[in-house]
Amino acid sequence: MGWPKLLVLVRHAESEGNLRTESERAEFNVSTHKYALTECGRKQAEITGQFLRSTFGDFDVRYVSYYERSKETMAIMYPGVRVYEDPRLAEGQRGIWHTMTKPQMERRFPEEFQRKEREGLYHYRPLGGENWPDIELRIHSFLGTLSRDYDGQKVLIVVHGHWLILFQRLIDHFSIAEALQRYRSKIFQNASVTIYNDLRKNGKSRLILQKENLVPWQGKV
Repeated sequence: MGWPKLLVLVRHAESEGNLRTESERAEFNVSTHKYALTECGRKQAEITGQFLRSTFGDFDVRYVSYYERSKETMAIMYPGVRVYEDPRLAEGQRGIWHTMTKPQMERRFPEEFQRKEREGLYHYRPLGGENWPDIELRIHSFLGTLSRDYDGQKVLIVVHGHWLILFQRLIDHFSIAEALQRYRSKIFQNASVTIYNDLRKNGKSRLILQKENLVPWQGKV
């Protein structure tokens, strides 16, 4: 087993959720996994797709999460191709924080604010949601699929920003503190491209970061 010779990860293009605050998303009568791309997001995906096709050509396999914004981004970038939908690629589940505003939370679950503060962002698991180690377990499982099934192939994945930070934490061995800093700085822009290549040395295969947060649509949208 080994890694794909080329692994390209694209954060989904701008969606309805990206234009709303946390409270506005909680009051928005659409599930987070159903957020559609905005008109700007569709243009971002189109330009990023043009870049990918001209730079890398086609891919051996393409993956998306079941989130609408992930699937829509891929469909614009590579229309009409076969795509695998995998729930392990889903963004982190924030449970009640997805559906309740801060005032509602303070009124009904005041202890959740205290628990979140005490446990810290990495360890805190919201009611009905996941903590960061839970997401990393999903990523670990998906990494096993990549290594087992796509040795030496070209793989394209449309991912989510938080998921991508934790993917990199596992691949590039970031500390928890560095992952938190990258999360808070919102390092990955919508429809940005992150590229890994396989380096084989002494019979071992390893994914090496070549470029991260490359934004093909910058200055064009």
